[in-house]
Amino acid sequence: MAASAKNSVLKIERSIPIVVLPEHETPEGSVFLTSLDQVAPAIVPTIYSFDRSDTSVVDVIKQALARVLVPYYPVAGRLAKNSLGKLVVDCQKKLGVPFVEAMADCDIENLGDKRLLDSDVLDKLVYRDPVEHILEVAPLLTAQVTKFRCGGFTLGIALNHCMADGVSAMNFMNAWAEIARGKPLSLVPCHDRTILKSRVPPQITGPYNEFVHISDVSNMTALYVEQLVYKSFHFDAEKLVTVKRMATKDEQVTSNCSSFVALAALVWRARSMALKMKLHQQLKLLLLVDFRSRLRAPLPNGYFGNAVAMPCCLCTMGELIEEPMSASAGRIKKAIKSVTDDYIRSRIDYLDMNRLEGLPVATLVISSWARLEYGNTDFGWGKPRFGIGGLPSSSCMFMSEGREKGIAVMLGLPLSAMDTFEKLICDLNDTQYTNIGIQT
Repeated sequence: MAASAKNSVLKIERSIPIVVLPEHETPEGSVFLTSLDQVAPAIVPTIYSFDRSDTSVVDVIKQALARVLVPYYPVAGRLAKNSLGKLVVDCQKKLGVPFVEAMADCDIENLGDKRLLDSDVLDKLVYRDPVEHILEVAPLLTAQVTKFRCGGFTLGIALNHCMADGVSAMNFMNAWAEIARGKPLSLVPCHDRTILKSRVPPQITGPYNEFVHISDVSNMTALYVEQLVYKSFHFDAEKLVTVKRMATKDEQVTSNCSSFVALAALVWRARSMALKMKLHQQLKLLLLVDFRSRLRAPLPNGYFGNAVAMPCCLCTMGELIEEPMSASAGRIKKAIKSVTDDYIRSRIDYLDMNRLEGLPVATLVISSWARLEYGNTDFGWGKPRFGIGGLPSSSCMFMSEGREKGIAVMLGLPLSAMDTFEKLICDLNDTQYTNIGIQT
């Protein structure tokens, strides 16, 4: 085995999947899904890596799964369509969670950077059910425990985004881990998603820039024929101070901002330049904002579902690069501030009648998992390292590297664009953000 799984093929042996059902009887009927839940019924793979285990690890995790599926019973169901053609979770059809045990032929350290996994490695560590494309029978969750020669193991899961956003997924995983450690649930899930039901009649205040059609006038589609390269970039405390100083240099625009806002401004500008967009190219920045505490009546702590808004910054490439970075940060702050109770309720109504159809290449979606407690998912063998893979080409993710260690920025770009992006992002200098590689 070579030093890294990135330049060699990870070999594993998988068991035949077994189906894990809730340990006790659970409610039947169906669970309502909001228009936010129905936006992206995509499968999200994630990896939890642990450096040690023992002979009981598979049985403990499997038994805890059966138990956690009692309070989180919708996860054992399947999607269905109601009489209006809307998705619901059929809880009477309890087909359970496919569970796989696997053995790897290497040490866990051979995986390399576990935060952002190579697609080949991810495919080996996360079980993807062969019927996942068939709506009515596809599992909403799969689980795979892979043991390594060194004694470490990974837990790979594939969760349907209809079921949970990042916060809800972390709550589920931490509940699963609590049960594995013999602890009572610290957070009881709330499955009443009608709290976020659309209104009748709808009360839409819009407009919503994320739905504005933009054309690829820069022919970036041709650029994306190149090999996609995924990388992570580390911003320690010192670099974050520099980025925030760049984002607040012109205090007439914005006098202060968070690390998220400053980094988002930097990444948006650098990525747009790296893709060599024309000056009249329209571009969008979508920001995933958790609105649980932004409603007039906040959601219950254990709300299990999607509670994320997606405010949008819309401008041309010319506008973006001709304004100071502080102005870009100002756009982002304004977009985040717009996520109010009225905005959320109106957007839910709008989504109930309109679909968000794909994302053009001039769109960047930034989400931050920096505050999520994925490091608490301790099944009894210590806290894990958390990893993802299969990021869409339009997505960028921020992940915490610990209170003192800063933030990791992860994204994918065509090879030539990644080279330019890396130069821009690693050499923090205000003066370089002027007409670099811009087409007229």
